[in-house]
Amino acid sequence: MLRYTLAMSIRVACLILAMVVQGWWMWVFFAGAILLPYFAVVLANAQGGGQAKSSLPQVVAPTITIPAEAFSQKNASESK
Repeated sequence: MLRYTLAMSIRVACLILAMVVQGWWMWVFFAGAILLPYFAVVLANAQGGGQAKSSLPQVVAPTITIPAEAFSQKNASESK
C-alpha cells in the first residue's frame, strides 16, 4: 500500500509540473501522470495481500446424490 501511495503522490506531482513547465518536459510529465496508475496497480496486484493461501479457510460445498431409482418409470407414473 505504501508503494501505491508513493506512486500516486508522484502522479500528482507530475500533473502539477505538466501544467507549469513547457516544451518536451510537459509531455514527459503528462506521460508519467497517465502511465503511473497502470504500473502502480500492476505492482500492487503482483505482490498480493501478504497472506499465505494455505491460511485461508477451505470452503466445501455439500454434495447431493440422487440414486438412479429416483428417475425410473415407476416413480414417474406414480406422480401423475
